[in-house]
Amino acid sequence: MSDVGVPPRPFQIGIAGLSYQIQLYERSNLAQETGAALHLAPNCYGILQRFGVLAESFEANPINGIAGYDGKGKQDFKLDLSKSLSIWQHTWLLAHRVSFHEELKRKVLSPDGEGTPATATVTLEDGSSYTGDLSVTRRIVCGFGMKPFGSGKSAFRFMVPVSQIRENPVTEALVTRDGYMTMFLGDDRRLVMYPCSNNTTMNFVAIHPSELSASKGEGWNRDASKEVLLDVYNSFGPVVRALLDMADSSALRVWTLLDMDRIPTWHKGRLVLLGDAAHPILPHQGQGAAMAIEDAASLCALLPRGTTASDIPERLALYERVRDERAHKVQTLTRLAGMDLNDANRGNFTIMEFMKYSFEHDEWHNSTRALRELLWTRNGPVHRRAPLFFGPTPSPHQDHYGRPISDRDSRFTTYTVRFRTSATYLKTLFPTPEFSFFSPGTVAEASFRCTELRNLAWLGKGGYKYLGLWVHGVQYTRKDGSKVHGSFLVVLLGSLADPVISGREVLGMPKLFADIEIKKAESSARVECSWGGQRFLHLQLDGLQEAAENRAEPEADPQASFGPHVFRKPKEAGTLFYRYVPAVGKPGEADAAYAVLVREGGGGEATRAVKKIYLGQDCQFEFTVGDWSSLPTLHHVAVCLSEIPIYGIVAIRAEDGVGHDDFINTERIE
Repeated sequence: MSDVGVPPRPFQIGIAGLSYQIQLYERSNLAQETGAALHLAPNCYGILQRFGVLAESFEANPINGIAGYDGKGKQDFKLDLSKSLSIWQHTWLLAHRVSFHEELKRKVLSPDGEGTPATATVTLEDGSSYTGDLSVTRRIVCGFGMKPFGSGKSAFRFMVPVSQIRENPVTEALVTRDGYMTMFLGDDRRLVMYPCSNNTTMNFVAIHPSELSASKGEGWNRDASKEVLLDVYNSFGPVVRALLDMADSSALRVWTLLDMDRIPTWHKGRLVLLGDAAHPILPHQGQGAAMAIEDAASLCALLPRGTTASDIPERLALYERVRDERAHKVQTLTRLAGMDLNDANRGNFTIMEFMKYSFEHDEWHNSTRALRELLWTRNGPVHRRAPLFFGPTPSPHQDHYGRPISDRDSRFTTYTVRFRTSATYLKTLFPTPEFSFFSPGTVAEASFRCTELRNLAWLGKGGYKYLGLWVHGVQYTRKDGSKVHGSFLVVLLGSLADPVISGREVLGMPKLFADIEIKKAESSARVECSWGGQRFLHLQLDGLQEAAENRAEPEADPQASFGPHVFRKPKEAGTLFYRYVPAVGKPGEADAAYAVLVREGGGGEATRAVKKIYLGQDCQFEFTVGDWSSLPTLHHVAVCLSEIPIYGIVAIRAEDGVGHDDFINTERIE
């Protein structure tokens, strides 16, 4: 059981894991959605995986490419995503809506996992029953004025077996490769097709001006006429007409595409809106389901076990703040994507811009961080204690009179483990929005690095150890738009008070104290960090063998490709970190808060020089989080470090050398 108000660790809670009894009220029986599939983009499928909803359980297939044609069948573009998608941590999937719904229903009703399964009934033991209407609920929250309205477009929906398309000589070329989404674009109408159900069924969405398919039927989802469908697309080429002729008349539906103005509020008391009730998303970029699932994940993260009834209004207000801007920006970008090709107001919309904004987000990470920040400040302003300065003291630069100190005879040994991890999680550790990753994607690289320094003149020929977390491929955007690239130093643990204080005061480095022990063997090394006897980090490097030559470290943020776009690694200027000095007597305010750069190269008498390099074959990480009583000053750090996922090891190395980084070239970025 988690502490009251503290979110449980990621991946430790199932879809039915909240400590609440849930009743489900669903007007649809789900099985009627025979003519619809949906996109589960990386930002969406990552959330589903977190709750144990896996693609293989509902026959979803990945998208491998996008092809675009004009109405006559002339190809405009073809984007191969099979290699580019490796920059995303999670897969981009195409799923049959019914199969997906059934798997979600199975999950919430299953007795497996923590907590009580959801109750899927509207009939109570006393025989009474409840009915509801979504529009009534929204009216209670937002008032009478907020209603969906027609966007001016409607969509025919139907499905065709892929085998039928393959057997037709006119259309067979469209299905030579699995997982391709294909679009035929006219000035004011378009046909979009993509496979689902393990590439056995092709889903079709035919978007067109609503007046062309208007009928006497009521509702947003109506039976449709195949004759009208063919007439709407009569100006398109033979390939499109052949595809439309495959539609099953008995299952053909026409769907009015609804839009809605931005709602003034998402919640009232303990009543809250999510998904299309809060922000209807048009289908032009496949993010409708994703936004609803992100909403649900946000509520789950913000209402962990231990949440009380009195907490709910505050948490729902936070939910609105967390979700409003993102959901409505996706809504706006989707509207732009759906504008007619001949519309003068279409602007410079690009699918790359949309995918970057949509896919590079993990709402669980985002909302979990937001809840922590709320809990940190819920009792009023607090003194924010980042690794900070205390005042002038002797340092590697100077003695207590300001005279330079030479440490050219000092020695060092450094142990480094570089690994691939979650960019969405690491972004929650950046201090301001000006810090970001250069390359797109949800996978990044970081390093744990531990150094033992010996024979330091400014410490009376003594030494100390430090261990830090560096995030690679980071950029800082200045106010004028220019960028500084480097590796971001998140935290630096030091084993001696004087270097910790000096580094915080003179350089603004994020230093904290911890006991650090290094045990060496012939081909291995063990690093342990503890406080007051409570170990919280264990790092084991094995198979260390001296390299035949002095090999450079792996490049930070190597070039990545996304279709025709290549993101080349910029030249890194050095190490980035953030200085924060709290204002005395003003909790929550800062006397100083700015980004700092340590330029590569040193330049002083103690410049670091590597003499020997050892490359390792294996490593192990162990984290022991403890609690606030066992780690009273480092528990918050230990928790965040333990939550960093390890996707794979990039490099293991040890270095012996002379001198050390003297940080002469440390400067404010702006």
